[in-house]
Amino acid sequence: MNDLYVAIVNQLDNGIILLDEQLNIQLWNKWLIKYTGKSEEEVKGLPITTVVPRFDKKIYAYMFEKALLDKQKSFCSAAMHQYFVENKCAKMKPTRQNILIQHIQIEHTSHLMIELYDVSNHYKRIQNLNKYLKSSIDLSKNLEHFVYYDSLTNLPNRKFMLDRLERLIEEDKVFLLFFIDLNGFKAVNDQYGHLQGDLLLQMFAERCNQFSQKQEVWARLGGDEFVLLVEHMTTANEVEPYTEKVHELLREPFIIEEQQIVISASIGCARFPQDGATAKQLLNVADYQMYLQKAKR
Repeated sequence: MNDLYVAIVNQLDNGIILLDEQLNIQLWNKWLIKYTGKSEEEVKGLPITTVVPRFDKKIYAYMFEKALLDKQKSFCSAAMHQYFVENKCAKMKPTRQNILIQHIQIEHTSHLMIELYDVSNHYKRIQNLNKYLKSSIDLSKNLEHFVYYDSLTNLPNRKFMLDRLERLIEEDKVFLLFFIDLNGFKAVNDQYGHLQGDLLLQMFAERCNQFSQKQEVWARLGGDEFVLLVEHMTTANEVEPYTEKVHELLREPFIIEEQQIVISASIGCARFPQDGATAKQLLNVADYQMYLQKAKR
């Protein structure tokens, strides 16, 4: 075999095994010597299945035969096998190995060449990329939640509701919008403190979520102001049942630090398209109707 060819093969940073037609080892390059601890003198002339017992399987025998007879290349991935040649050198880390099996012609004689590629760093890069992508996705979700959800109650916030309303308006979907103001909430803050007031808002939000239907979206605009969006509801006689539902949510006292706290709500309603052409117009109408209800108390 050409000395220049052997010199080049020995400089490669991957394993090269050359077999004759009887599958006996003819070349075992320096990468393999360093990795396995076996010299070329030890393995030369021996069957590949003796030196590398992992290849003593029908699947590899079939690949070797197809390469020699039909010149068909075969590729095996580390994703399936992890390694093909076992590491016997304590100074080198175990590798994840891809292999390529192919036919080559040297001086009119057929040989089989097995190339082993260390893809450990490749897999490490994929793992790091996956971690990075996951953290990026998690960050995106957290940012989206921060932008569109109220940090105290975990309900959708004003921005979420405005975006949802504008989308429904663009799609010309009919809906009802209820503006809800909690009566007596300021007195709770004054008497029990803001921490207890915040707890009451959280408990009210939990009730809203617990009894919500598929077509309903609750949101907190700020303070003690909430809205309820009911999609696919248009007629005036559908307003009263939803108003009653909100009152029902507040009928049961809230228990905070062994104290029973009872509050009520003033509720206004706006309908699309009758009461406005934009989200802000509809919110203003519902807010005004709520104010009229509060003034009657």
